[in-house]
Amino acid sequence: MTDSATPSTDATVSVNTAVVARSTELAEEQVAEYLKAHPDFFANKDELLLDLNVPHQRGDTISLVERQLILLRDHNLELRRRLGKLVDVARDNDRLFEQTRKLILGLLESQDLEQAVETLKDGLEQDFKVEFHSLILFTDNPANLPIREENPDSADKILGDLMAGFKDKNGSSQKVICGCMKSVELKFLFPDQYEQIGSVALAPLNFPDNVGVLALASSDENHFRATMGSIFLGYLSDVTSRVFSRLL
Repeated sequence: MTDSATPSTDATVSVNTAVVARSTELAEEQVAEYLKAHPDFFANKDELLLDLNVPHQRGDTISLVERQLILLRDHNLELRRRLGKLVDVARDNDRLFEQTRKLILGLLESQDLEQAVETLKDGLEQDFKVEFHSLILFTDNPANLPIREENPDSADKILGDLMAGFKDKNGSSQKVICGCMKSVELKFLFPDQYEQIGSVALAPLNFPDNVGVLALASSDENHFRATMGSIFLGYLSDVTSRVFSRLL
């Protein structure tokens, strides 16, 4: 008789345990929601604060106030870290702006194509510390210019996929491509140094048409990344396109 009653008793105990657990869970949720809605609940309740304890990660027990101070300190450190990062980014942007401004003014003051090419070369190497750079114009009628000239069909055959990537979703030719490239593309862009190239930033010279490309490269494969900002390079390629179009 006792044996036959045991399952029912166990079931009742299990149900009661589940109800208690659920009730405790709801009570905790309700307390948490109430405290969120009333953040000043502990104001003028110093005695209650003294009775509250929060388990520490090491297993020790600390007061709620101590725990709040620790959280505030950690939060403050995180904010300071983020602020420091923002300040570093701002400094880098200021430096890039001044370097870009200097180079663009030099290009605008160029009296002929040779001077413009030399100004671009000096700015990239001396101010921006670019390891490798390549300026290529696409033309069917080579004119012995102080710039490397390539047939548009040959360029399209090798760089077609990359040049198509210059187009954004709205069809505006202003996208700069950054990252690692195929060996055949590197050979075309940097015939003498392609084996040393790790990553590339490629910008179109697109005024009035896609008349060429400006390529910057680094031996570090992580230097030019797909996720990096490229607004300054895009701006430089725009100005270079207009200056060269005027001088050609």
